[in-house]
Amino acid sequence: MGRLSRTLTLGLGVGATLVVVLGVLFFWFAHGEPIHDGNVWLLERNFYAKEVSHPNSSVLLEKKKYLGGKSTHGDPWCVYAVGEMRSAPLSKEDIRETYQGIVVGFWKERLPLQVLFADEYDGPQVMPYVNWQDELRGMPASEHTVYVVYASTERPILLIDLRCDD
Repeated sequence: MGRLSRTLTLGLGVGATLVVVLGVLFFWFAHGEPIHDGNVWLLERNFYAKEVSHPNSSVLLEKKKYLGGKSTHGDPWCVYAVGEMRSAPLSKEDIRETYQGIVVGFWKERLPLQVLFADEYDGPQVMPYVNWQDELRGMPASEHTVYVVYASTERPILLIDLRCDD
């Protein structure tokens, strides 16, 4: 009976380990690589810890956070972007000057703050920037300038992450 008991205990231990491993793999496949969640969390934390001096007259309209691919057709990169949609009664040039030279730390990188307006953008025509620009274009007409100030970077997909490579 002792030998049977040890065999059953060993079988249960192996079975439980197998269930845990398969559960972790299923979670990884269904949710995505946890490293990307940690990276976007770190970028968000560093963005808000920076305590950026926004123009005094600016108003926060919406906080922005993006973790995903550059396009809807799959890409081997995950884009992380964190920012804010804001409104201010200032010119685009004054708004740009406010954020010029401000950087956000992300691991060993120093990411400069970028400013996105509804009618001008010099960066790549990929997500989330094109989506944010569409949102800006859809804002009601106003004498205030509406813009998104953000920091972003990208990292390669290590194994599989359907949020970035769909």
